[in-house]
Amino acid sequence: MSNQELINTGTKTMNETDQAIERTKKVVEQTIEVGTQTAVTLKGQTDQMGRIVNELDTINFSIKKASQLVKEIGRQVATDKCIMLFLFLIVCGVIAIIIVKIVNPNNKNIRDIPGLAPPAPTRRLLWAAEHFD
Repeated sequence: MSNQELINTGTKTMNETDQAIERTKKVVEQTIEVGTQTAVTLKGQTDQMGRIVNELDTINFSIKKASQLVKEIGRQVATDKCIMLFLFLIVCGVIAIIIVKIVNPNNKNIRDIPGLAPPAPTRRLLWAAEHFD
């Protein structure tokens, strides 16, 4: 090969190398742009995740508070039911005593209720008194 051919081959190789370097520079620029866009997107998603975590904390607090309120309401309902049961038992007992006294007023085996006035003697109506005189 002559000198001129060597120079032409070297120039051709340098041109091809320059073109390859330009293509590589374009790829690097595109990679930097994609990296920048990815960083912006990642920053937005990180902020969004932070907001979601804050909302989850708020929801968790609300659920705990609601759970405490439900437990308190459950206790109140149980207390109300107990009170209603005792009132029902008292009313049933009073009704039973009244029925026993009405059905068997002269039964001496049944004690009178302490503090309760003795039954009134048989009443005589006014019109009945006129017939006996």
